[in-house]
Amino acid sequence: MPGQSGYWDRSAAKTFTHPLSDDFTAALEHSDRILDYGCGYGRSLRALAGLGFHNTVGVDFSREMVARGRRECPGLDLRHIDRPAIGEPDGSFDAAMILAVLTCIVDDDDQAAVLTEIRRLLRPGGLLFISDMPLQEDARNRARYDERTHGPYGVFDTGDGGIVRHHTDDHMQGWLSGFEPISRRRIRLTTMHGNPATGVHFLARRM
Repeated sequence: MPGQSGYWDRSAAKTFTHPLSDDFTAALEHSDRILDYGCGYGRSLRALAGLGFHNTVGVDFSREMVARGRRECPGLDLRHIDRPAIGEPDGSFDAAMILAVLTCIVDDDDQAAVLTEIRRLLRPGGLLFISDMPLQEDARNRARYDERTHGPYGVFDTGDGGIVRHHTDDHMQGWLSGFEPISRRRIRLTTMHGNPATGVHFLARRM
């Protein structure tokens, strides 16, 4: 995602769709400090605010996404970042969410850097919610995976200048190193390009 910030700046007007999890919001306290890593224009933080959660911070690599969020909802704490580290103390958040972010980061090491930073930022026992994209089973997506000439299987060009990744189950399970899994659930959603897709929700606690 850091290397594709220009694409996401150009995509700042798009509508994102990954839903919050009722299991995640039900496990939160209204006083919890919550991080939205890869917040885009703050859509999910606005949804949390509507549920009474106001102690929130959103960070994103796209300046234009953050600028849009600040215009549309000036009350949100949205910050632009240009590296995985966000400059907050260890254990300074009670919960974190990563919605459709790892799909935008195609390199294993870059994904690991984000997850390492989130583990650092969460207090022991803090809650992690991930919503992301597994490998899809339809012919359209399988053809896109096969067309990719570099990177792991599941990486493909979006057709409008972006490169994203869908993940194997084993790879996604590796994201939870250092966390105690709580639940994993497949969901149906619509992508930012308007296509039906399958997503996965993970809920875990930092050990």
